[in-house]
Amino acid sequence: TAALARVQQYLWEEDSLSLDYVGATMTMDPAKSCMRDKAMSKFSPWLAHGCLSPRLLYEEVKRYERERRKNKSTYWITHELLWRDFVRFGSIFAGTSIFKIGGPANVHPSWTWSIDKALFGAWKDGLTGFPFVDCFMRELKATGYCNHMGRECSGWFLIGDLGLDWRMGAEWFESVLIDYEPTANWYNWTYRCLPAVSRGGPHGFLVEAPGHRLQGLEILKWGTQHDPDAQYIKRWIPELAPLPPTVAREPWRLGLQDESNQRQGGLREPPRGRFDVNRQALQTVLSMGFGESDAAMALYRAWGDPEAAVALLLSEAEGDGDGHVVDVEDDDE
Repeated sequence: TAALARVQQYLWEEDSLSLDYVGATMTMDPAKSCMRDKAMSKFSPWLAHGCLSPRLLYEEVKRYERERRKNKSTYWITHELLWRDFVRFGSIFAGTSIFKIGGPANVHPSWTWSIDKALFGAWKDGLTGFPFVDCFMRELKATGYCNHMGRECSGWFLIGDLGLDWRMGAEWFESVLIDYEPTANWYNWTYRCLPAVSRGGPHGFLVEAPGHRLQGLEILKWGTQHDPDAQYIKRWIPELAPLPPTVAREPWRLGLQDESNQRQGGLREPPRGRFDVNRQALQTVLSMGFGESDAAMALYRAWGDPEAAVALLLSEAEGDGDGHVVDVEDDDE
């Protein structure tokens, strides 16, 4: 069958289990990225629909450890199989409460749940303006697949930042996930995402109601860790492809979406010879991923304005700055 062929390919033909596999819940290891190709086994659709026996997969992993190698990755895939059992037994214990708005723990926010259709539409279509959420939601809509980290981050965002009834998200996942299984979906929503309402975000950093400021800080932290070059984001949000990685992950940082903030016709001519730029302003532009010569040239032409300099770099093909000497000033001008 296709399921057995996939096991043969991933474990034995490509050796991906020990070389590439990260695991769905391996989000905290800074040396691992859940968003690289082959980082996920993608056995879940066959497991969810009974086409692949978890016991057979477990035995194949143990044989792989004996015949090839045993490492953290081979341990972690058995951990994922145990997690699969955990959500099932947890659901048996919780019963139908996993489908109720308060969940098994009867958790309720201090604010009123929203059912705003426009907000929900932006979330499910990947149009929230937060690339680390939108890339997962666009992949889900197009393919029916979304890794565990993407499901958690988008769930936290739906609850903590949009304030939407979490069951709307769970029902959307149920309707589109290629690996949908009731306990894996609904129990995870109540176990992993719903508790965020009582502690102001997934890890309790903030306590305000949704809409005031970003509460799902993993959207920033994990974006930097798991997609440092923004390759995954750019794959699913092609309109961000021309941007440097940091700007692609956080396009709001310099107000680049507001064209009214860009200078119109106020650029200086390129300098002849030596020119000065402010050190702090230069570091701001460099932090966006641009080269030093191009950044300095753009900053000079934009009259020292970092926002305008980045806008210029994104809209024009700057030269490499040959023939110019840059003096970096420490004072603010």
